[in-house]
Amino acid sequence: MCEFNLNLFNLIIIASVFIGITFGMLLLFTKRINKKANVLLGLVTFIVVFWNIWVLSLDFQITDYFPLFYIIPLNYSLALGPLLYLYVKKITNSNYQISKKDYVHFLPLLLLELTTHITISYEAFINNTIAIETNAYFTLMPIVQLCAIISVVTYSLYALKAIKAYHAWLKMNYSNNDAYSLKWLYRLIIIFAILWFLWIPYTIIDYVLFNFQLGINDYYPIYVLLSIITIWISAEAFLRPEVILLEPVQQDNIHQEVSSEKAIKKPSEEIIKKADWLKEQMEVNLFYLNSELTLKSLSDNLKTHPNILSKIINEGLNKNFSDFVNEYRVHAIIEKLHSENYDHITLLGISFECGFNSKTTFNRVFKNIIGTTPLQYKKSIKKDTL
Repeated sequence: MCEFNLNLFNLIIIASVFIGITFGMLLLFTKRINKKANVLLGLVTFIVVFWNIWVLSLDFQITDYFPLFYIIPLNYSLALGPLLYLYVKKITNSNYQISKKDYVHFLPLLLLELTTHITISYEAFINNTIAIETNAYFTLMPIVQLCAIISVVTYSLYALKAIKAYHAWLKMNYSNNDAYSLKWLYRLIIIFAILWFLWIPYTIIDYVLFNFQLGINDYYPIYVLLSIITIWISAEAFLRPEVILLEPVQQDNIHQEVSSEKAIKKPSEEIIKKADWLKEQMEVNLFYLNSELTLKSLSDNLKTHPNILSKIINEGLNKNFSDFVNEYRVHAIIEKLHSENYDHITLLGISFECGFNSKTTFNRVFKNIIGTTPLQYKKSIKKDTL
């Protein structure tokens, strides 16, 4: 009869397996606009689920009841980093297609991790022992663990870089860009990478001081934390509104736009004249009142190429598109706040009339430009009139 020693940690792991399976299935099979990206994240979730099943199998000594259980490959840690990175590439650019060259990212999984599993399983089988007691396990698993840590941390850094580039592209092309922001994913990937980095002291201490003899219970805190953060990423990705851009990311010039945002060039006379023309067009036609205004839609209205318009804004005004448009919106709001004709309209109502479509965006942009919150500014106006 099976006797399992349940404790808080393995109960949390058991719960994470069921929750992970639920969100993994939702990401894999729910029909959504970002389905292709969600499939990649769903695979990340299932890898952690399989890993947790492997952890539980060691803790509950499943091989005592199913001797050949260890033959089942449950560890795919070298696929985590590539899958997470490709998910970010896909979620930030719906036009990005997984190509044959992307499969190179998974070669370490095939050449090292699965080969290690076969080697350990073979030695366990011919010696009639369990996998974690073989010489191959003690020799090869620390190498696999170290490679997995390096892989996850490295690919996480690439994913963070891709998100930063995507955010820079948003500022260059969208006036209201908070709805498309991936700040939540950026923060969670940082936590995910830090937790994986914590494996290094664990692995070194285990291998050097304890000859790789630390029990599964000694690793439970980090298993639990990694499970929680993975499920958190999966839940956020599935439950949040999908990122649906009005215009696709132009992959060929995204890095040029990021670098142009940092570079400050002395504008030519022609650019200065065009910048003055652009400001006049904004003031006359009130394009900024359109909450869905983008670089592309503005260039269409002005009958000019988006790249030329971007150059005028970047070099002639030393701003990105988002800041350029939102300054007009904020000044329009201030003008209305000083008028008694708008006393009956709420701050949020005025902000929507002036082109904002989000309370969060409105408050953040207003404070960045004016240096105080909209409510504080409104109160200061009333004090001045008393």
